[in-house]
Amino acid sequence: MLLTNETQSLDITNGVSVDPEINSFPATLAVSTPQTTLEGTLTNIPWTDGFTLGSGVDVITGSLLGSALKSFMPNLNPIKTSSESYRFISDDSSLNLEIGASASGSYNFNNVKISASTEFLTQIKYSETSITLIAEYSSLFGYSDQPVNYELTEQAKQLATNPAQFRQTYGDYFIADSQRGSRFLAVYVCETSSAESLVEFKASLGAEVPEVFSAEGSSRFMRAASEHHVSISTYLYLEGYTGTAPSGPWSPQTILDALKWFKANEKGENMKAELKHYSTIIPGYPRTIPVDPRIFVELSLLYSQLWDIRARYDSLPKYYQDQYKVPFNTLNLGIVSNQDTLVTNPTLRKSYQQQAQILKADLDDVAARMDFYFEVQESLKNNPEPPANHKINESKGVNKWMYGLDQYLKSDAVVIHKNQYNFKKGVKIGHSHHTFEFGPDSRFLIVGWEVVSNRTDGHNGSWRKTVSQIILRNHATIMVESGYDRAMNWSLIVYYVDAKDYQFE
Repeated sequence: MLLTNETQSLDITNGVSVDPEINSFPATLAVSTPQTTLEGTLTNIPWTDGFTLGSGVDVITGSLLGSALKSFMPNLNPIKTSSESYRFISDDSSLNLEIGASASGSYNFNNVKISASTEFLTQIKYSETSITLIAEYSSLFGYSDQPVNYELTEQAKQLATNPAQFRQTYGDYFIADSQRGSRFLAVYVCETSSAESLVEFKASLGAEVPEVFSAEGSSRFMRAASEHHVSISTYLYLEGYTGTAPSGPWSPQTILDALKWFKANEKGENMKAELKHYSTIIPGYPRTIPVDPRIFVELSLLYSQLWDIRARYDSLPKYYQDQYKVPFNTLNLGIVSNQDTLVTNPTLRKSYQQQAQILKADLDDVAARMDFYFEVQESLKNNPEPPANHKINESKGVNKWMYGLDQYLKSDAVVIHKNQYNFKKGVKIGHSHHTFEFGPDSRFLIVGWEVVSNRTDGHNGSWRKTVSQIILRNHATIMVESGYDRAMNWSLIVYYVDAKDYQFE
């Protein structure tokens, strides 16, 4: 995209003819509005519903318009190139690259609607405990390998003498060519119960992304997942084939059989479009529009963020999808339905930018809390709580017993509260007892607890947990007991979060 910010002069009178008589437009009317200079040719634009050869495209509204051209048919390029690619999506940056390759456009006709070629983006999931592998086989034919004679209709020739009217009728570009192809795209969502397991899983695969479309690569991928307790959800998207496609449910093994079928039944369909500005066939036709180029940059960022939000929203548990359903639908449906006005309506554009920023932050916070929740779950496996009523004696040099987590530094969205209870008693004949209790309180969820013996001489007695489980519950009871004819000094520290923010069962 060629963007300029300039003041230009433009003639919009009716004194210019077309074809051999078309001349450059003399500068007679000063326009002080910032200008965008449009590129002459745009390639690799995703082919979307409604695209037909010759149709006009308005870069300000994103609308498809009527054709200014007589019927034409580019030569079908017989040269086909096939390739396989594999990539992990693990963060916002890698997701944005995927969005740029699959759902980007130019100016204001970015592909914001979910289509057959972009639906897979909504399945992508990544966090501290999840990662997504994209495996793609594609075949592409080139654009036309012979020059195409583009010719205006008689009506278009007459309108071309008035650029403003011509643009209103036919837009800025026309669809000049298409690139045919086929695509077989598999999505593998890999989820673990801890960040540590995910790191180990990725490390076991080495520096190279596994080539899961080969029997050897698929086996290595599945073996690594099994060894590191990684669950895999598999999705498949096909474009450009003939016949009845195989159906799921899908797994890494059945994907291989489906790929074999697909390669035998490929039939190229339109995948990409080449757009040409009317100045490429009308000498002197102006390539500038009175729009600040920064607006198109803003919209590109907004549309990319919308795809990011869609992926994040679809990966949430139903509880949180319901909680954010209204703001998500307001933003998603609003941008799609009002795309044609976003260039010219700064108030609406700013409103969606603010909504997207707030919603993205909220969804990121939910994802961070979900990661934390699963880390707490994992801590129970690595350091299990003692059984109920199991007596643990304080001994010299061992005076702290910690279970669960007491802090989380990866996100400010995780707010851990702390309650500390202390009990101290002097010497008493026999044994002294005390029970510490937190809750029960449904407002809270315990994520960690610690028993502390405040004496280190080995004579502070013992303690026991009197409920079956404390971590990820809202109730804790710990009974402490002094030694015989001994003083005692114990503390219980409970770490907890607000339960309403951790509905991940």
